[in-house]
Amino acid sequence: MRRLFHNRSTDPWEVVDCKAIEAVSAYTDDEIEDMQIVRVYSSPVHATYVFDLKNTADLRRAVVFARQKLLQEAARKEYNVFLTEGWSVTHLRKGKKHRAEVRYTARPAYAVAKKIRTPPPPFLAMLNGKEIA
Repeated sequence: MRRLFHNRSTDPWEVVDCKAIEAVSAYTDDEIEDMQIVRVYSSPVHATYVFDLKNTADLRRAVVFARQKLLQEAARKEYNVFLTEGWSVTHLRKGKKHRAEVRYTARPAYAVAKKIRTPPPPFLAMLNGKEIA
């Protein structure tokens, strides 16, 4: 008797949900006035990261981590702030496995100030209450 088995490794990833935030200003007008912007990168930079997820909070952590990694890349080019920031998250599922693809977009700049606040990614609360079954 011949048996046919379903090979899960060849199954495609199913899109569960997508969230996106267009690039918005990371600082208020007052904060920008308090900074001395020395130089601004010529265009926005983008990076895409893929994360395996274990629980709900991992979606938020994935966006925060993507921001940190992109800021590290900008620091290598001697930029220390993002003037604008945006992100998109695609939540994927294959069987019981969950994955997030995070695309982070930002406009790097080099600023001088007494104290530069590092804001969290914009509108991160959109990912609150996201359930992973």
